[in-house]
Amino acid sequence: MEVSNPIQPLTPKEKLVLEFIESYIEDQGYSPSYAEIQDHFGFASINSVQNYLKQLESKDYLFTPGGNQKRAIRVLRSSKAMPDNLREIRTRLTPNITVPLLGMVAAGAPIEHLKHDEYIDIPVSLLKNPDMTYALQVQGDSMIEDGIHDGDTILVQRQQFANDGEIIVAVVNHEATVKRYYSPKKQTGHRVELRPANSSMESFWYDPREVDIRGIVVGLIRKYS
Repeated sequence: MEVSNPIQPLTPKEKLVLEFIESYIEDQGYSPSYAEIQDHFGFASINSVQNYLKQLESKDYLFTPGGNQKRAIRVLRSSKAMPDNLREIRTRLTPNITVPLLGMVAAGAPIEHLKHDEYIDIPVSLLKNPDMTYALQVQGDSMIEDGIHDGDTILVQRQQFANDGEIIVAVVNHEATVKRYYSPKKQTGHRVELRPANSSMESFWYDPREVDIRGIVVGLIRKYS
């Protein structure tokens, strides 16, 4: 049986139930019984199992034949299909998403600590991980050769690590800055290099313990007057 309907998102619990059924079939060669699903999740009754299976069937992830057929649940669509298409679904249902604007960040010397301020609407198609993204307004011109200008708004994906050459937002001595990151190396005295993208400026060097990475830059918004 093939499924051609658009993929619908799953709730976290629906996804767990589907993943359990898939894993069970892969290990045993046949589907779990309703009682085994109930025991695995600690559901109060078989009715709870039936409700989840109906929900998954209505979204075209499962086929459950009627009658008294046992161990006859068929997986029509893998739980792995949902994350791969979630961005497309989310874009269709909610073309914009609200992300926090956490203040200003320096493209120059560090200027201020990140503080929650307001929210802005961003097209969800611009973001890989909307729930992990925030925005900052840039002040200064040290990143102009990377196309980041004074007054631009950058989109930042929260994480505490970065690869060499990535543009990061970091807090240094309680102040925030945006620069290209280069990890400590023996030839640089084991210091972190925060490199501007402006040929008239020099890099900043810090002990790794002084640099608190708050995310990597994943997008930019510019308003034209």
